[in-house]
Amino acid sequence: MFKLADEHLEVAQEIAQKHRRKKHCDHCYDRGWIGINEQNLLVLCPHCVDRDTALEEWKTYISEHEDLKEHFSELFEEKPVEEEETESTIPVAHTKKPAQPQVKKTFVPGQKKFGRTKKIG
Repeated sequence: MFKLADEHLEVAQEIAQKHRRKKHCDHCYDRGWIGINEQNLLVLCPHCVDRDTALEEWKTYISEHEDLKEHFSELFEEKPVEEEETESTIPVAHTKKPAQPQVKKTFVPGQKKFGRTKKIG
């Protein structure tokens, strides 16, 4: 399992501190990061850190260090953008479907008789 060296962790902490949006944050106690995971990587604060710019700066830092490139190669892979199909579809009128099948009613009108009822009289 890969574990990030402490020297790179300090740089990551500086990047997180640099890209904070709020002056005071009770979630991360004004650090810019919440904690460190098992791989010695920072967990950025979702409330006060601009993740996109911090991630871009982290990518440039990784590209400068060859030993980190092999572990963070998935950051540099471009995800294919899915294009929406432009086919015209004809709207179909939806038919009403019964929610549940109809249950046969077994109600018989009349007086109900219970075993222990008080007689009035």
